[in-house]
Amino acid sequence: MLNKRHEIARGIANELLPAEQDVDAAILHNARLTILVIEGRKASRVPLATGQEGLDFIAKANSRLVEARGLIAQAHAAFRQTQSEVGLDAFSYGDVAECPPPSATGLSLVSSQRVA
Repeated sequence: MLNKRHEIARGIANELLPAEQDVDAAILHNARLTILVIEGRKASRVPLATGQEGLDFIAKANSRLVEARGLIAQAHAAFRQTQSEVGLDAFSYGDVAECPPPSATGLSLVSSQRVA
């Protein structure tokens, strides 16, 4: 039974760690896109409002990507707790650093409501 649990945990880690890397990469790509939109508008000497709607969508997407990053980090911490609960503390699944306990992540969800 321990071998089966170990196999399942390894499979989860093999997907979780790339998901963490992918969301970071998506945030970086989106940040570069934001820069290119701003610099492109300035270089082409068009009015400030040009491309604003697209820029708004990019900003919203980036906010959601950052939120997703936090949720993935929380999932990672929760899976680390599950690893302990099922008796797999002796195993490592590819983390590059020690996982903080869930209460030490410093992550929390915030309301997306705008303040006027």
